[in-house]
Amino acid sequence: MHSAILAPMSVPWDSELDEVARASERPTYNTAAVENQTGLRPATFRAWERRYGFPRPRRLPGNQRLYSDRDVAAIRWLHRRTTEGLAISHAVQLLEDSLTAAAGGGPPNAGRSPAALADDLVRALLAFDASTAERLLSEAFALHPTEDVCLRVIEPSLVDIGERWHRGVVSVAAEHFATTFMRRKLFALLNVYETHRGRRLVFTATAPGEWHEVGILMVSLFLLRHGLGVSYLGPSLLSDGLAETLRGQRPDLLCISATCEETAEKYADIVGVVESLPPPRPELAYGGQAFADPARRATVRGTYLGSDAAAAVATIERLLNSKG
Repeated sequence: MHSAILAPMSVPWDSELDEVARASERPTYNTAAVENQTGLRPATFRAWERRYGFPRPRRLPGNQRLYSDRDVAAIRWLHRRTTEGLAISHAVQLLEDSLTAAAGGGPPNAGRSPAALADDLVRALLAFDASTAERLLSEAFALHPTEDVCLRVIEPSLVDIGERWHRGVVSVAAEHFATTFMRRKLFALLNVYETHRGRRLVFTATAPGEWHEVGILMVSLFLLRHGLGVSYLGPSLLSDGLAETLRGQRPDLLCISATCEETAEKYADIVGVVESLPPPRPELAYGGQAFADPARRATVRGTYLGSDAAAAVATIERLLNSKG
């Protein structure tokens, strides 16, 4: 049993790029060896070579390729960035720029801060410019850990747009476009990391009638990246049939999110279902803007997740560790 909160899985991108820049350029490995070292199919990195000019293997008579340690390190870096959601064309450009800077004796360009990226992202989304928004998020995921992008780029962007909508400054259509864009991105990341059952099983959902799911999607993503098994049950989880699902799947924890008073009140329906089950029951946890008031939290059952997705992971780790 893990007794402490696991460190985020992201490795600082500049450290990885330093590894690429320091690696030998002497051609050593054939294609099969590269596949063995990177876990990537040769068709993939050959396509990168053909379309984007990277990697750059040495060609021998008979057109056989030999790859260097730098090629192998670069393929690993590109694979990690595309797994995190970065477009391969953008990843290659960042790699090329960084290697050029390193060759010139200067440090790789650290890129824009999360705050600057968030500002640009808001402008792109309000202009319904999906291609620019995609490029900005790709840049963010390449330069910063996934957790930082979620908490310091995506979340503040949506809060900013939501506040403008409440003031009547932006349209409902713009707010919906931005939210839908972010949901698609988070679902894509969930698909990347949801490849195996983790050490414990957590169900996540929003309360009955609650359709704002970005917050609970972030929690789900962070938990997957911390090695927990997660099944996201979607928005507006209804109590009908829930007892049967919980009895059959036996999750360790059920996490529910609500953003407004009305849906927070319906959280009681979920509590009723869980408390009707015979032991062992899943633990219950809740979060979202609706539960920011301590007075409300004092009236409900379960464990409060905290103010954001990072706090939720810490709370869930403690809760599951105490459960044994």
